[in-house]
Amino acid sequence: MLWGVSGPLFLLDYLAAVAGTLAVALAVRATTGRRARGAEPDIVELAYLTDRAGLACQVGMAALRRAGVVHLGELATMSVDGPPPPRSAQLVRALHAALRRPQTWAAVLADPAVGRALRRLVGRLVRDGWLLTPAQRRRVALATVPLFTVAAVGVTRLVDSAVEHRDAGTPASVAGLLLCCLATALGGWWLCEVPETGAAARGLLRRRRRAHAHLAPEQRPTWSDHGTDDLLTAMALFGPRPLLAVDPRFAVQVGVDPDRDRPTQQPKLARR
Repeated sequence: MLWGVSGPLFLLDYLAAVAGTLAVALAVRATTGRRARGAEPDIVELAYLTDRAGLACQVGMAALRRAGVVHLGELATMSVDGPPPPRSAQLVRALHAALRRPQTWAAVLADPAVGRALRRLVGRLVRDGWLLTPAQRRRVALATVPLFTVAAVGVTRLVDSAVEHRDAGTPASVAGLLLCCLATALGGWWLCEVPETGAAARGLLRRRRRAHAHLAPEQRPTWSDHGTDDLLTAMALFGPRPLLAVDPRFAVQVGVDPDRDRPTQQPKLARR
């Protein structure tokens, strides 16, 4: 079967097989976790979907800071001197409890109550379909196996032709097949990195980012014209950089890097 066709025809068949297996892998990735249940995620949960636990904790701390209950102390410590805002998320309450004694940011993240709150948050997101279950992630990963199979077939033809001195086609077709095998293997390797978020969560984040595109750091919004809700929304959707513009000392204290992903130019707003 491998040697019954000429080099150029085999290359065309190989490309067709790659296209088919790639389409299957992408379709499985795009449809897994497409349906979510229950209420949409709140601000802290959106932050987790955007950039996992670190950003969720930063958004929670920003909520406490904007409520006026978090104060900076000596030796990079923070503490609270009032109750958390009403109807705060569970993670926000856990962060508040961790700061009843002066703590550094690293100590806050290592606090057992904060860890438990994060695990409950993740459990809720998995239960409602916003995060993929282990079985769903395995399904997405297994969908890439046919790509590696196709790449192995191409490599087998090349190696066997070289060892057995069989004609594998013109030099151009051999070089083309070699490059295609390499690209197929690299594509499969790239697709093996399975996202933690499901299709429903990725769609939700895209819609929210389009709806709040004016709050993106690249647009350099004037935060004096926006309230706490806009600030927390911007952090949850675009990362922690907006906090640097509002409270730079506190932002650095909770792990925001001033030199990371600094916007260099103002792009056009995304079309709705």
